[in-house]
Amino acid sequence: MSAPTHADPGLEVPPIVFGARSVLRHSLRPVLALWLRLKVEGLEHVPGDGPVLLAATHQSHADSVAIGVAVPRPVRFLGDARLLAWSGIGPLLPRLGMVPLRRGAGDADALGVLSHLLEEGEAVTVYPEGSRSRDGRVHRLRSGVARLAAATGTPVVPTAVAGIYDVWPIGSRPRLRGGRVTVRFGTPMAPPEDRPRDRREFTLDLQHRLAGLAGVETAEDFSPIGGGA
Repeated sequence: MSAPTHADPGLEVPPIVFGARSVLRHSLRPVLALWLRLKVEGLEHVPGDGPVLLAATHQSHADSVAIGVAVPRPVRFLGDARLLAWSGIGPLLPRLGMVPLRRGAGDADALGVLSHLLEEGEAVTVYPEGSRSRDGRVHRLRSGVARLAAATGTPVVPTAVAGIYDVWPIGSRPRLRGGRVTVRFGTPMAPPEDRPRDRREFTLDLQHRLAGLAGVETAEDFSPIGGGA
């Protein structure tokens, strides 16, 4: 996987993400934490520096907001560029680390961006289900996270975001009243060997860990693209 350039089709990588001690980020985090009524568990599993993949459950566009607020260090994540148009929270997303991805950009481009960010020592949130879950179960995981971890040698921290669907449901706008959200971080997983069997075993293990953290069941099917909406 090669590092992306600004000429890559469909990709727009903001050159700056505000640091953990920036005034703007410092002022945003408590406001968003209050909106989410955020509770954080297992934060000690997230390294304070160096590359790490936060592999998370996915029920809402607000998952990335919750994780970005829960972790003291800046966290990057890919997001649909159309989210920037949402009133209120949309313009804040790049300040929380969102890398806008234009609809139609390929998986290779996305993995290239993520690889580049990890090479720069960033913390990166990824959603191994590939799309939002409508029923709350952790659906069958796609192979990208295992391939990315294996190729870059990056540890993976299983991450569950509970209660987030009530804050920003699929097909709806963010709810101004917010909700009660818990972000749970699990024990880090060493990257798999870059062999098909090892990657498959890693992916299955990750799915069960995510379900355990979230307190939900697993599903054998893939979550529908776009969360079914």
